[in-house]
Amino acid sequence: MKKLALLLGSLLVVGATASAKEAVVAPVEVSKEVVVVAEPVVEVVVEEAFRPTGYIGLEYKAYGTTEGHKDYVPTENRDKDDLNNVSQDSWNKGSNNYSRLQTSFGVQMTEKSRLEGRIRDYNNLERSDDSNGTKRTGTETRLRYFYKHNDTLTSRVQYRDEEDNSQNFEYMLRVNAYKNSGALLSSVVVAPKVYHSLPANGGGNYTNMLGANVEFAGNLPLGFTWDGTLFLEQSFYNHDRATGVNSTFDKSTSTTDKSFDVAVELYLYRSFGLYATEATNLDFNMVAGLDPYKFRQYDMYSYGKDAANKNLPAVDNVYPKGLYSKTSRNTYEAQLVLDVTATHQFTPAITLKAGVGAEYRNWDNVSQDSAKDWRWQPFAFGSMNVKF
Repeated sequence: MKKLALLLGSLLVVGATASAKEAVVAPVEVSKEVVVVAEPVVEVVVEEAFRPTGYIGLEYKAYGTTEGHKDYVPTENRDKDDLNNVSQDSWNKGSNNYSRLQTSFGVQMTEKSRLEGRIRDYNNLERSDDSNGTKRTGTETRLRYFYKHNDTLTSRVQYRDEEDNSQNFEYMLRVNAYKNSGALLSSVVVAPKVYHSLPANGGGNYTNMLGANVEFAGNLPLGFTWDGTLFLEQSFYNHDRATGVNSTFDKSTSTTDKSFDVAVELYLYRSFGLYATEATNLDFNMVAGLDPYKFRQYDMYSYGKDAANKNLPAVDNVYPKGLYSKTSRNTYEAQLVLDVTATHQFTPAITLKAGVGAEYRNWDNVSQDSAKDWRWQPFAFGSMNVKF
């Protein structure tokens, strides 16, 4: 039995060994992790192509009679006592009862260049039998071209055709010297300039000028804002200008062909909202200031037919008793303009305005030594502005 048990055990061991040799071990599959690398998404911003933009504006403004102005009486129809009333009869002479039709436009032609224009057509509203020769009529045209060199420098070329048909040209390099929005002093622009003017008849009595403007703007408490300009101008005349005349004002005693002049404009603004809806506003507006204050190197005497009537006495600092009338060295006009304006946003592109108001100013007596007699002049206006 022992021998049989040993024999069976040996056979089992040999069989197990043979089976082990025939067994094939299956390969182990190692799963590989697939890493997907996401490409960064680059947002491509396509800039909108430049498109010219601009506006067209139309305004009609009518000016009434200045406080204290009387109907003009021609000299030949006056008696001796009437001559003493010339100051009242000619108050704000030539600037009463007239209208102004203003057409304005502006076009941003390229990203750096802009064209602006303004045409003012003046029309007399006085009686047709008012033959004092001082009716305000004529057309004034102003064109301006701007080229922006960079954020600091902008060139401006200006052409003007005045009411009296004289013409002038000006080049100005505008330098943005300072900017701080909301501050007491919010901006300063320094603008050197050259200027050339031609008389109405196109003759040789032209004027050349070198100078500079310094423009200021800022903010004040209680909602007030202000701005102003300092004008520095050295003029060179192609003709002698009278700086002194004899006692009868019919002959010059001294002349000059150049002068240095300084002027200051300074304005204070405030608007008060009276009524407002989504599309309509009613505002009370105020503008006050110096418009302008001028400091000249010399008294200037102008020759002209309007000063040739020797029968008229001197009025303030203007002496129309000879061939010359006087402009004092230092003069100023102080103004206060009040108006009530209704604004209606008819469409996003069309704005309508209408209003009434009055201007208070020393219209005639402007000499620094004798400025007086401030008077009111009423006005009314309506306008439309279209953007495109």
